[in-house]
Amino acid sequence: MAGVWAIQSASLTPDASYKGIVPLTVQFDLGAGIPSAVSVSLGRTSRPMTRIGGTNIWQAAPWDTTRRLRDTSTLSPSNYCAWVQVHATYSGAPQSTQPFPVYTANYDYGGLADRSWNPQIEWAADYSSMSAWLASFTGTIFGRSYASLVNDPVRGKSRKAIKVTLPDSARFDSDQPTNSPRFQAQQPTASPWRGVTEGDTFYVGFAVYVPKTNSSAAGSGGFPTVRVSDPEKTNKHIAIFQMFGPQASEPTSYPAGRGAITIIDANRNSEAEAPDRFHIDANQLNGGDPGFLVDFGYNRGAWTDIVLGIKMSADIQRGWIEVYLNQGEHSSVQPVRLFGGKTRLPRVTAWPSWSKPAVPATYVGGELVTGGSYSHRTDMQIYRSPTAYDEVTLLHTGHSVGPTPESVDPRSYA
Repeated sequence: MAGVWAIQSASLTPDASYKGIVPLTVQFDLGAGIPSAVSVSLGRTSRPMTRIGGTNIWQAAPWDTTRRLRDTSTLSPSNYCAWVQVHATYSGAPQSTQPFPVYTANYDYGGLADRSWNPQIEWAADYSSMSAWLASFTGTIFGRSYASLVNDPVRGKSRKAIKVTLPDSARFDSDQPTNSPRFQAQQPTASPWRGVTEGDTFYVGFAVYVPKTNSSAAGSGGFPTVRVSDPEKTNKHIAIFQMFGPQASEPTSYPAGRGAITIIDANRNSEAEAPDRFHIDANQLNGGDPGFLVDFGYNRGAWTDIVLGIKMSADIQRGWIEVYLNQGEHSSVQPVRLFGGKTRLPRVTAWPSWSKPAVPATYVGGELVTGGSYSHRTDMQIYRSPTAYDEVTLLHTGHSVGPTPESVDPRSYA
């Protein structure tokens, strides 16, 4: 049977970089048959391709690499990675190539800072007592009155955890920064720094425990199956962790919705999406993802150990992310294979300190306009939209920042 392996060439090639307006073409070996339908995917967007005359070349609308994939009216604030797939139908049977990465290159970041491990950002929350846990944070803790120190629900007195029961009424509290109710333990990672910065390489680890009770009723002590979000009304997601930035000094010229660049949350955009799962999704700086970066179940009534490895950079050619998980199958966290089977994935992991498109030049008056990124912080949290749920309960422990996956592994199953 003929298939997409009949592709002879394409205008996009794996791991190549592109800038400006890029043609999208695919050349087929017609000896293998003539496809009845052809399309190309860039991330989660799809473009139909049409045959040029009687040739063996199909083309789609050109790709403007300076703009976002989903919102083409908006300039992309950074270079990004887009995962490409070609789809073709032969004799009624749809087939697809394996996705491959390409990169946009409209910004020139020049000589950004490039560090490995910086001992100044090493940190660990202290779970020996409630007062010790509060004192171990150098950042703000919103909703602290809803947190308590408890025995590990699995291991008992041998380990302590923070239990948070967050009611919807928390949004009326004076310490809440917005109308969205939140518990949020913010750690800049080193005082007097405001957070991790361009070029830092580090690992952040923590464990989360989702109660067995599937409920958001007040007094239930449960964590609900999230309902499908309605963009026109309210988002039904529940976020449990984020890398957040930029902060108070962000320029007003930045796109709306800036802030978190890595979020772990439960969110469903349709009934077709599986319930009771956490994931890391695409964002404004990484809009070319073909799906969830990582996706895993709640693991109700048991611990999920999570480690994120991050090279902080506004530059897709410098930044990367690694993900490690353990839900009881091993004694330690294990690397997760991400897109393309990679365990270390190129990724924009920090908000650029400027967002001027670098087309055709990135220098103004001899100065580099894309000069690095803002500082960021780690947030352990329960964060959600107002009125979405009456109450949400979640436990966490082992929150730390260190130089290796082993140094921050919560080891709930050791």
